[in-house]
Amino acid sequence: MSEDPHPPGSDTTSRRALLHALGVGASIATTGCLSGVIGGRTGSAQDTATDSDTDAPARRTEPAAEDSRTERTTTHEQSIVTTAATTQPADAAATATSTQTATETPAARPPPAGTVTEAPTTTPARTETTPRTPPPTETATTTPTETATEPRTATPAATPTETTTVPTGTPTTAPAEPAVGEWTERTHLPVVGSDAGGAVLDGELYFFGGIETGTGLAATRRTFAYDPSVGAGGTWDRRSDFPRALWGPCGVAANDAIYSFGGAPTDGPYSGPPPTDAIFRYRPGEGWTDLTATRGVRCPYPNWVMGGVYNLADGLIYCVGGGTGDHDAPTATDHGFDGPAAGTFDERRLWTFDPASESVVDPDLARMPVAKRWPTVALLPDAGDWYVHVIGGLLGTTGPTDSNVRYDIAAGEFERATPMPEAGTYATHGDPVIGNQAYLTHGMFWQGRPTVERYETAAHRYDPVNDAFATDLPEPTHLRGGATSGVVDGTLYVVGGHIKRFDRNGLHDCVAYNEAYTPPK
Repeated sequence: MSEDPHPPGSDTTSRRALLHALGVGASIATTGCLSGVIGGRTGSAQDTATDSDTDAPARRTEPAAEDSRTERTTTHEQSIVTTAATTQPADAAATATSTQTATETPAARPPPAGTVTEAPTTTPARTETTPRTPPPTETATTTPTETATEPRTATPAATPTETTTVPTGTPTTAPAEPAVGEWTERTHLPVVGSDAGGAVLDGELYFFGGIETGTGLAATRRTFAYDPSVGAGGTWDRRSDFPRALWGPCGVAANDAIYSFGGAPTDGPYSGPPPTDAIFRYRPGEGWTDLTATRGVRCPYPNWVMGGVYNLADGLIYCVGGGTGDHDAPTATDHGFDGPAAGTFDERRLWTFDPASESVVDPDLARMPVAKRWPTVALLPDAGDWYVHVIGGLLGTTGPTDSNVRYDIAAGEFERATPMPEAGTYATHGDPVIGNQAYLTHGMFWQGRPTVERYETAAHRYDPVNDAFATDLPEPTHLRGGATSGVVDGTLYVVGGHIKRFDRNGLHDCVAYNEAYTPPK
């Protein structure tokens, strides 16, 4: 069910004819690239639709349904028809290294792997902004794709034996130790990849599933773990394969395990199968377990690119939003998209999972004021209370949002906070918190044209106490979206990702970069 009715006076028939003429079967591409003016509220021509995302913050307010918007042209973030795309220089993807398989032993660590060809640079600092006035609203353009069915069962998969594949070879340039206040190159991922699940467990950053380079959405099952404490630039180990080939799963670490929620199969959900509601668990030494197949537990709705975070205080994992395959749910919306095209619906629900009992506690704990996918989710304190922040993201296939909403765990309600400096989706999705502040870097920001100019090496910091974004941080080197990130011992690591090559049939040009940032104390 859509909560965004078509605007009065819109010509639905003409719009459908136009969308059909553009091509329902457009080439698949992952995650729209979004670009704008960092550190300001300046919008571009696309910022003409509202979802109540850019209203001034109102603390401790009851959640409201999404507002209807004026009609807009929309661009599907995974299926964009391009006419005259501009060719942009590409960051060269790191080359995958050859591997040899060995039994995992904690006592022995392999040497660093990957190819490091560039030294990090620092860009001029930006000024701090605290936007409080109502900004321009969002827009976008979308091309529909084929409709997908929505079965809610997951295919059981055998769990492989836990092994370690030791990458061979050494970087061409020895990675520098993480420097305080600067971005540094670390050992690259052994393969190129993007849109993977990720989480930090026992001081290691995990990277699982995701897509490979290609014009479609080629999902994989590979799992890697990065230990930044071993070797000159850290070391990557191969771990047991993910139970299914999925991209966009939501990974969250809790206690002694990593939990993965949902995800989409190859080319899904746009021109392939729908997303899954499966839940998987990973433990070192045990590998992956399909909890949906073995225990019957599943997400409240089929999803992909959902956000999640673990709250140690109450022992619960909080999952929120994401794209959904359940188009009939009253909490789902297509944001006014014209027709039931696959991949256009998002969820508003916040729900909880208990890792101790491995069960869903509340399938509909609260509802965000706006449904969205690809948000950054961060657990942050303010005046003694804890909040689940849901920052930025995409409004289905209609474009980006600058909304920053937060769930007050004690009060049990959502409230609005200061919007992002610009609408978009950061590449640091999973609780990128250091010193009780969220570090929001890389990503895609709306510019209205399907070119690589939508990608930015953004580097923002959000302070929940002052409810303000700082935009004067040093910027990273590599343009990319869809990265996996995690914080280990006060350092943020951003791994993998891709550039969408609009002038090359929508190629997802995946990379293996691993950049690290340690903020000054």
